[in-house]
Amino acid sequence: MLTHIFSPSTCAQCRLCCNFCQRSAWETPFLEPPLAAQLAEQKIQLTTRLNGSQSFALHFLSHNPEDTCNCPLLDPAKGCSLPREQRPFECRVWPIRLMKNDRHELCIACYKDCPALLHQDTWQKLVSYATGELLPSLLDYANRFPESVRPFDSHYSIIWTNKEAAAPSVV
Repeated sequence: MLTHIFSPSTCAQCRLCCNFCQRSAWETPFLEPPLAAQLAEQKIQLTTRLNGSQSFALHFLSHNPEDTCNCPLLDPAKGCSLPREQRPFECRVWPIRLMKNDRHELCIACYKDCPALLHQDTWQKLVSYATGELLPSLLDYANRFPESVRPFDSHYSIIWTNKEAAAPSVV
């Protein structure tokens, strides 16, 4: 949670980012290898994605695409059971997401339906932070963990694009 932009109470009431339905299960966060190993030692069930990366395993009670499941680390009364500095990067920067557009350019996108972004001034603060102070960390993360970069999804708004990232090298 970006506590200097979002009200912690607003996020605590919503928890949209910690609750998944079957059709949005692809949104579960990428787990950096050390965190994945730590969680596996704690017997937290993980799933391996097609690209070989790991994320949380979700256990839905039915095959209904609207069936929901909380993150296994979400304590409904207290929030995430991990200390902030140990949480997955994607969780710490939500609703910001690293994505690739249809031209395979690296993008920074923001989830349009995040309730904390209902106010225009909050949206502007988030965009300014993501494309300014946070940008070097986002780019570093994308370079270190390219498997964390997702294909673009229409529920997001692109707020920054690295047009040079997709440029073919000239030999």
